[in-house]
Amino acid sequence: MKFSEIQKKEVIDATKGTLLGYVQDATIDIVNGKVESLHIGEGERNIFFDSKEKDTRKVRLQDITTIGKDIVLVGRKDGKK
Repeated sequence: MKFSEIQKKEVIDATKGTLLGYVQDATIDIVNGKVESLHIGEGERNIFFDSKEKDTRKVRLQDITTIGKDIVLVGRKDGKK
């Protein structure tokens, strides 16, 4: 999957059912080349985010439950980790 495809998806907190925002960026471990976390911004749905103007939060890859066709789910509905 290309990163540009993930940027177009809404990020939803599955435990609360709320919109967290949209993927803006990612933190990548340069040693093993794997994604560690996604940076989620509250800005409008747009490929060209200006992350300096908007607040972002990091979501660890381990906390992501599903990357679906239209959305990314964070957390679990049943409350288990």
